[in-house]
Amino acid sequence: MPTKHSQLYKVEQFLQEDEYIFVNRAAENFHLPLHNHDFIELAYVAEGKGFHHIGETVVPVHKGLLFILPPGISHVFRPSTPSRTSPPLIVYNCVFRSSLLISLRDWIGGAPPIADFLEQQLTQPATFQPLFDDEGLIDALFCSLLREYNDPQIGSDAYLRSLLVQLLVSIHRLLQHIDKPSIKPVSVQHILDYMEQHAHENLTVGQLAERCQWSERHFARVFKAHTGQSFLRYLQQLRIKKSCELLRSPQQKIGSIAEEVGYKNIDAFLTHFKRIVGMTPRNYRRIVQNRQVPDISAEASDGQRRNMLL
Repeated sequence: MPTKHSQLYKVEQFLQEDEYIFVNRAAENFHLPLHNHDFIELAYVAEGKGFHHIGETVVPVHKGLLFILPPGISHVFRPSTPSRTSPPLIVYNCVFRSSLLISLRDWIGGAPPIADFLEQQLTQPATFQPLFDDEGLIDALFCSLLREYNDPQIGSDAYLRSLLVQLLVSIHRLLQHIDKPSIKPVSVQHILDYMEQHAHENLTVGQLAERCQWSERHFARVFKAHTGQSFLRYLQQLRIKKSCELLRSPQQKIGSIAEEVGYKNIDAFLTHFKRIVGMTPRNYRRIVQNRQVPDISAEASDGQRRNMLL
């Protein structure tokens, strides 16, 4: 329900009369007010960490969380910190009228009708429990939606509708399993996503093996087969990748960057940085300011290069 100081956003602010969907990708900040709206919003956390204020509830958020926001819900996303050197909180938004579900009923189909279930879930004020996109399907659909929305081509109307239907059916599947214990083993990609979000913490093989319900030996073997690297080497690469992002800002001291990415010992940070990047953090910062950024993933496999590019 709307709270006392919540600003109302109307669908006309986002959609023309002949439009049915609005898609964007935004870096959240501390300027957007608490607000509610008269349309359905699907909000997907694509990058970073922060908090989602929903009514009187505050939900910590991270990559992979999807929020269904029915009309009338007061909410706003906030980054973890106002610091400009911290990773931004990036959120995809998909906005559409509640009536769109009616026009898509025949497209969606299903027995029992999926559209009936979705209409209830997407329009009831209490349905703001986040869903987790553990396979990256929602992420890929939002990327496709945004690309087609920003660069319309011949047949874009039908293409956007088909993508939206895929998104709604994927949400339906997630909702169907929300109260059921998962019998599917944790994927290595899920572990890699988790590591990227928590690389600054004291991660161990034992902790992650336990998340997978594997032995440490089996975890290490599967991890090496999937990434081409040992757990520790991959973790160091993630931390150094993060430090390179932070070094783009000239204000933050190198020592504080080392601590922020997970190194309590500055010497260890300098050693790993020079091994992976091929130069000291100070020299890297100087090169970045001249817009000549080296590839820190030179020693990784081809698959790793795609994952580790800055």
